[in-house]
Amino acid sequence: MKFFLKVFLLLVLSINVLVAAPISTSAKYAVIMDFDTENLLLNKSAKSKIYPASMSKLMTLYILFEEISEGSITLDSEFLVSKKAWKKGGSKMFVEVGSYVKIKDLLKGIIVQSGNDACIVVAEGISGSEQAFADLMNVKAKELGLQNSNFKNSTGWPDKDHYMTAYDLALLSKKIISNFPSFFNMFREKEFTFNNIKQGNRNPLLYSYKFSDGLKTGYTEESGFSLTATASKSGRRLIAVLSGMDSIKERKDETIKLLEWGFREYVNVNLFEENETIIEADVWLGNKAIIDLITKDTINFTLHKKNISNYSATVVYNNPIAAPISVNTQYGKLIIKNTFKGDITYPLYAKENIKKAGIFKKISSVFSYFVFGGYAK
Repeated sequence: MKFFLKVFLLLVLSINVLVAAPISTSAKYAVIMDFDTENLLLNKSAKSKIYPASMSKLMTLYILFEEISEGSITLDSEFLVSKKAWKKGGSKMFVEVGSYVKIKDLLKGIIVQSGNDACIVVAEGISGSEQAFADLMNVKAKELGLQNSNFKNSTGWPDKDHYMTAYDLALLSKKIISNFPSFFNMFREKEFTFNNIKQGNRNPLLYSYKFSDGLKTGYTEESGFSLTATASKSGRRLIAVLSGMDSIKERKDETIKLLEWGFREYVNVNLFEENETIIEADVWLGNKAIIDLITKDTINFTLHKKNISNYSATVVYNNPIAAPISVNTQYGKLIIKNTFKGDITYPLYAKENIKKAGIFKKISSVFSYFVFGGYAK
């Protein structure tokens, strides 16, 4: 039996899925990611290493969220404040050495107050030491697919071997929002009082951009002013990561500008629904002549409004497909072009089971194929 490789060109147009309209930014590194599709609307050195400063506290928080969700600790659990945590400089929650602090307070101490001391308390409470916790952060980064991040501490304190990328920060932010929605709501809190000291949230967008609801600022002298932010508008959510700016005002203004640009210029388009038939394939020697190949994924992409119909997709499969055919077996693939991620491939599965044909159907099919060059229907 000879099988033919059949390549079905579903749509072939002039450009790929995502073609970014040009926009400039003074940020040295910048990413605008659509939350639902993970398509990048803006990519300025997205995978270059940066010193994330306090933005790396998002990984500290992710691990803490996970520990609470898995029941290892509760919001009312308490961690001891060491001398190391108490003495740490930079932004502080102002914990007292030798005291015990509840997890629910430490969460706000990190999210709202960006407390370096709170981060070390959490690190030592979970792993015994900050170094051991940094090792855990690196393990978790690999699990989450952060391919260009390395952590040396829980705070983002400057270290030449402590780095992330704008893309990794955007991906980590999505994981936080998706996996811990109840905790994510804490990022919109504008102030927190601990030890009779009230501090405001350092995220400037909470006070100046009504669509924003998190996440984390960062600053060191070497890295400049940075921000990882997210905003939701008209049913869409975007994630912005900007780094390497010269002032607090520039950080705020550039982030709002890019988020508004993303909401204004781009739209999410549904290409295929879950379990939608992508192509009908011939069946060889089966009790049915045709099989539907389906995708098990809902496939969405973010497209520029001016290029909404311009994308290319290809279906590749062996035709005909020999029976028996099983519903959960892959028989083809859908390939969609994407400028940032390269070609994205989705497996195609049989919609139903098809048994081998009976002896008379087999004879008829073989006769039809060799005499007429087709398959007996």
